[in-house]
Amino acid sequence: MAKIIGRTGAIGIGIESTQGTKVAAGYWVPVQGYSLDDKVEYVKNDSAMGHIAEFNAASITKLWGEGDFSGKIFLDSVGAELVALFGQSPTSVQRAVTGVYDHTYALLNSNDHKSLTIAYEDAIQEVSFPFAMINTWSLEVAVDDYVKRTISVMTKKSESATHAPSFTDEVEFIPSQITFKMASAQSGLAGASGINVTSFNMEVNKNAESQFVLGSNEPEDIINKQIAVTGSIELYFEDETQRAYVFGNTHRAIRIDMTDPDTDLGTSHNPQLYFDLNEVVFEEFERGWDSNDPLRQTLSFEALYNLTDGALITARLTNTEASY
Repeated sequence: MAKIIGRTGAIGIGIESTQGTKVAAGYWVPVQGYSLDDKVEYVKNDSAMGHIAEFNAASITKLWGEGDFSGKIFLDSVGAELVALFGQSPTSVQRAVTGVYDHTYALLNSNDHKSLTIAYEDAIQEVSFPFAMINTWSLEVAVDDYVKRTISVMTKKSESATHAPSFTDEVEFIPSQITFKMASAQSGLAGASGINVTSFNMEVNKNAESQFVLGSNEPEDIINKQIAVTGSIELYFEDETQRAYVFGNTHRAIRIDMTDPDTDLGTSHNPQLYFDLNEVVFEEFERGWDSNDPLRQTLSFEALYNLTDGALITARLTNTEASY
């Protein structure tokens, strides 16, 4: 058998109409890391049978899929990921110019979110993983690389499938296209000035869990449980403004905005993706110190459910996709 390298594999995602029923990939996504695979759990028979051997038989009790894939954020395919992240399709509205749409994502207050099918193909395997529920979705923004994300999923076991991978040239975001904002309330973020930060990280943890029942060794359901959003920002330590947020229990709304001003979707409408955290508490302050480098500071935060807004996290995506 011929050996292959990882980059010859193709990964696709599709939004399932019915949870657990596989669909064809609507988007084929370039990735930089991939670990999704089938998992198995055995029970071993340790009954004494007149011999010193500990086990004498083994049976499969659970079969499921688990793993992650990572890489750059792409303007169109990320919309499908966000459906699974927020649990429901966005509200999609066409802008004044034909063919440009704003997709607004709101978190579904339910433990039964929308699922994906993850397709995988290389020279050895051609499979689909149905009922893919996001466990964690992590965003990474830094001054020296593309904007990236890592998606961890739990799925049903893989099924055989036939794929036709087809990649398109999607918009990607780079550091110069990123703006970070803070305000006392989410309503003030649009008019707030950008703050100079050197990195931003955020993880949405959905605490996904496979539900097993008698009569089958596959999950009967995969649910999301409580949702937590945590992260950190790093910036130069030029004054004590942000430090005071930590020790003064000062809460802020946060926006991380990705806008490509050099790509025209139509009549000067640009590709954009932003996330709003309606209220965060800054829990930890750490000052970096080096005798030869400018001082830096890192603030760790956790998002809070804002009662006034009725929201924890929202997002808006602007592209030429009519709906998700």
